[in-house]
Amino acid sequence: MTTRPMPRPRPAAGVAGLAAALVLGGCSGAADQGGSPSATASTGATTTSAAASSSSPTSVAPSSTSPAPTASTEAAPTVGEVYRAARTAALSAASGHAKGTQTREGRRLGIDVEGAANGSNQTVFITTAQGGTAEVLTVGDGYWLGGDEPFWVEQTGDAAAGKRMVGKYVPISESDATELGTFTLRSILTEKFSLPAFAAFESDTTPVQEGTVGGRPAYVLGSAGGARMWVAADGSGTLLRAVGPKSAPSDLTFSGWDRARSFSPPPPSKVVDEG
Repeated sequence: MTTRPMPRPRPAAGVAGLAAALVLGGCSGAADQGGSPSATASTGATTTSAAASSSSPTSVAPSSTSPAPTASTEAAPTVGEVYRAARTAALSAASGHAKGTQTREGRRLGIDVEGAANGSNQTVFITTAQGGTAEVLTVGDGYWLGGDEPFWVEQTGDAAAGKRMVGKYVPISESDATELGTFTLRSILTEKFSLPAFAAFESDTTPVQEGTVGGRPAYVLGSAGGARMWVAADGSGTLLRAVGPKSAPSDLTFSGWDRARSFSPPPPSKVVDEG
């Protein structure tokens, strides 16, 4: 660093322990709410937009047990058909963006995960109820920890040092990044679809209800107070939002399927190597 001497940030292992206490053990989240507060904080990450090629999502076929479509009426697909289409499309996506709220061990968190579904190129923001936001940036085999001012003040134990660290990154080890980086798009989706309350949709033969997400027509699976999913009502199987269940509260919106940004390592001028 070219700035005046400052207290050294706490060792990466200590940082990992703090963040791991907030996020490890799976993806569970905040109570069912009408919207997802933003989890992203500005930490000065350097990103490079790179649109990925879009794959054709799985279409939702009308139920074979529903009345045949007429010139004026089309049979609504069943809950099971929409759920299977959404699961296939989401788990086969190469990239995407998940954003919303979660609760872990009694703590309410905001999360914002964007990038490659397998976590090989992604950024993850984790916001605590106190307002501090940590970021873990992963590019190939490189891992960096960033954060906003409240996060760095907590880590350094010094207000002035914390302020100077805003927009900076500290390299962290692969083992620490593995702990923090378990929040990947695919891990979130895999756990979500495996929860019993969501898996039960697969055998549901009732017609889906309809609603909207951000003004976009959507099929709605489930009912208020329980597990719910919103899937685009255009036959694409595009997952738009998932809420609950009560046993693992969460409220996450999804976007950028196969169009998520790709990320570059932070420039040397923004890296503080504590050696």
